[in-house]
Amino acid sequence: MILILAEKPSVAKTIASFLNAKTRKDGYFEGNGYIVTYAVGHLISLCDMKDYDKEKYSGSWKMENYPFIPTDKFRFKVDKTKNKQFKIIKSLLSRDDVEYIINATDNDREGELISFLIFMKAKNKKPIKRILVNEWTPEDITRGMNSLKDDNEMRNMQAAGYTRLLTDWLIGINFTCIATLKYGNGKMLNIGRVILPTVKLIYDREMEIKNFIPKIYYEIEGKFKAENGEYIGKYQNKKESKFDSLEEAREIVENIKKDDAFIKNKKISNSKEYSPKLFSLTSLQGYITSKYSSFTSDKVLSVCQSLYEGKGKGGFITYPRTDSMYLEESLASKVEKSLNVIKSGHRCEDSIKFSKSKRVFDSSKVESHSAIIPTYILPSGLSGDEKIVYEAIRDRFLSNFMPPAEYENTEITTDVDGHEFISKGKVLIKKGFLELYNKESKTSLLPLVTKGEKVDVLNISPVEKSTTAPKSYTEDTLLKAMKNCGKNVSEDDTTVLSGYSIGTSATRADVLKKIRQVGYVKKNGKSYAITELGSNLVEIFPVKNLFDVDFTGKLEKNLLDIQKGEYNRKEYLNMICKFVYENVNKIKIGPNANINTDKIVYNPKTKKFVKESSFALAKKNAKGYKKNTKQVNKAKAQEKSTKKKAKDIDEATGLEIIAKCPECGKNILESKKAFACENYRSCGFTIWKNDPLLSSFSKKPNKTFVRGLSNKKKATLKSLLDSKGNKFDSEFTYIIDENNKLKLRILTE
Repeated sequence: MILILAEKPSVAKTIASFLNAKTRKDGYFEGNGYIVTYAVGHLISLCDMKDYDKEKYSGSWKMENYPFIPTDKFRFKVDKTKNKQFKIIKSLLSRDDVEYIINATDNDREGELISFLIFMKAKNKKPIKRILVNEWTPEDITRGMNSLKDDNEMRNMQAAGYTRLLTDWLIGINFTCIATLKYGNGKMLNIGRVILPTVKLIYDREMEIKNFIPKIYYEIEGKFKAENGEYIGKYQNKKESKFDSLEEAREIVENIKKDDAFIKNKKISNSKEYSPKLFSLTSLQGYITSKYSSFTSDKVLSVCQSLYEGKGKGGFITYPRTDSMYLEESLASKVEKSLNVIKSGHRCEDSIKFSKSKRVFDSSKVESHSAIIPTYILPSGLSGDEKIVYEAIRDRFLSNFMPPAEYENTEITTDVDGHEFISKGKVLIKKGFLELYNKESKTSLLPLVTKGEKVDVLNISPVEKSTTAPKSYTEDTLLKAMKNCGKNVSEDDTTVLSGYSIGTSATRADVLKKIRQVGYVKKNGKSYAITELGSNLVEIFPVKNLFDVDFTGKLEKNLLDIQKGEYNRKEYLNMICKFVYENVNKIKIGPNANINTDKIVYNPKTKKFVKESSFALAKKNAKGYKKNTKQVNKAKAQEKSTKKKAKDIDEATGLEIIAKCPECGKNILESKKAFACENYRSCGFTIWKNDPLLSSFSKKPNKTFVRGLSNKKKATLKSLLDSKGNKFDSEFTYIIDENNKLKLRILTE
């Protein structure tokens, strides 16, 4: 027997029907030498913190438990609501008559992750092969079954999916908990790798609108009367047509003495308008949400997934989670077949002709999956929402094989006393693809005139205009901004920002849904607006990299490079762990610690800084403190020492004040890892005790060293070793670099 694992029940039903595995069992189909079972999305998830140590991590969140990074290995568990289906799959994997497995989950990073975790958790030992298809039609299933890939060929994609999962878990669990404890004031603050830069995009746009100051400018318009009608022209001098002041515009008008004019020039040219490109998921979501108020981007994706799975009848559209607007050139014959089926009987059938044009077929612009198009299977019994989405995909597909619309463009230059006024007109002469949409293109008509013809001047006057504020994000424009990391890049540019994005086509819709649900943003009609909670998050949360679209874009690009085998997974995860560790600790001991009214004190038992209230409670309840007199005395000595040195202790953090910052005059505090100004995020003064530049010294930077830098901006450390191992002294100074970070520099050697 051959066991096939699909991602959803509907796809399993389609495959089973094609393979003639007709016997329906509990959680799978069987027959004709095949067993076809299915996941129900993600069956396996990462364990919670409490699963690592129930006694320590159960109950309310505690500041001292973060950062949390598993020290041995990450643990996984079965989703409780899907445990039955997992047990079914596990039992099928262990059947003696199963020779090997075919993985038939969705052909993407998340599909590969779903199956990888199931096989890992079930401790599968059977060989695995992979079917890679873009649509679930009988023809494609046949093609896929005849060209199965070995599971080893999928390792990079599995690594990318696995790495993405760990990344989002590490960032989410650590920063959500620490931010909620520090800044939440009773409200949970959801922090995520993709959530924060999306919120920041909306915040920045709102600030642009709020702070926008309109700029007034002036243009000069002339109204003229020719033999065949009136028209308007705009004054232009060497392509300049705008004036900063009314006086400048009036001066031009006053210089025009004559009240008659003539047609100095007339240009006629033809232009073509081609159908918009095929849909990517992002452009489809934008198109549907801007046209139908009942749709959100996550709803569009859900409907697409239903059309892709085809309700067990075979897929009606190709794989929807794609960022491409082009088709692989190798698909030409298959696309032609679909086109001929779909156009049959259509009112525009005679105008729809297959051609392998570069506007449609271009493999160089397809990253992994081609654009969304219909399959040759005509759907039936669609719901209202499915009909809307399917017809949008179908019509965009058909229109790309129709002629372009054609226009005649007219430009008239009217001369008034040596001053030129430009008038432009546009007339549709061939509908082309517009015929499919039953719509007229916007037309601006000019009266018929001839070169040299005299015309009357009816009026010439300045017209006040004003610059307008940027528009609030809509679902359409926000999705595009996420795709391009806020960069102004054309919709079909697939080279400049390849893989460099906020999220992926598969996740962006869910992110938009989540930031609305948690209350960071709201929708006013079709426009997104920031809430007070969202504004506070952006302004207060100190880890600014998590808001940075470039930082997030680079992380997404790194994941794509892991998928391509061009970046090392362990190196990436080490970077993420370091980022989490350092920034969580900065939040705990940083200059904004006084936002939390509970004083932070040192716990000598745990050797950690904790809330004073939890420390007092621990002393009261812990048996070790009651039984061990020595430990009690040690704690009292610590408290007594702290009181004695109250003038040298920062109350917000419990850290010792070493000196005054030479940059801003605020306190320099000593933590376990660094000497840093309490205002270090602004002034940049931080000296890491493990600074690589100081690694050759026999002693790490101490208080004397820091006080020297504070007083003189210079300090000396002894016992530096040269390349031959000889000792010598060296003098240091510091500078602030372009990123506002302090760097130590050697002055003498």
